[in-house]
Amino acid sequence: MTVSQQFLSIAALIASGVVGAAIIDLVRSFSFYAAPKSLLRKGYILFELTAWILLGIGTFLLLMVVRDGEWHFVDFLSQLLGFCLYQLFLQSLVRFCGRLFVRLVIHPIWFIIRLIIGIVRQIIRIIVKIVMIILFPLRFVVEKIKNFTLKK
Repeated sequence: MTVSQQFLSIAALIASGVVGAAIIDLVRSFSFYAAPKSLLRKGYILFELTAWILLGIGTFLLLMVVRDGEWHFVDFLSQLLGFCLYQLFLQSLVRFCGRLFVRLVIHPIWFIIRLIIGIVRQIIRIIVKIVMIILFPLRFVVEKIKNFTLKK
């Protein structure tokens, strides 16, 4: 393996360490901000364990592509360096971008969905009230017929 190939594999594993740390941070943030009785909060350990397993599989696939499946101790150190780089320099930037994404994309979409659901509910309520107004006079007739048949 040439020096340039080794450098590229180390750079790829550092980048995978940064991405892995960001994914774990994202998983922990989702679990932290989830509602207390939600499935995400209750199954937090399983959710994070699944994320770690998928990251391990992804790292193995990256090693298959970059180094034909050979694992060296420098690979572990490269990923550890990526985790540390994320924690030291990139965590605040990624969290800021995440909050910005939530405010600019998720909240407006959630507002539109809630608005549509509210409009549909009001339409259904109006239809039910109209039907009840139409059926109101028939109620007395049905009660009279029911009382008459019960007396017999």
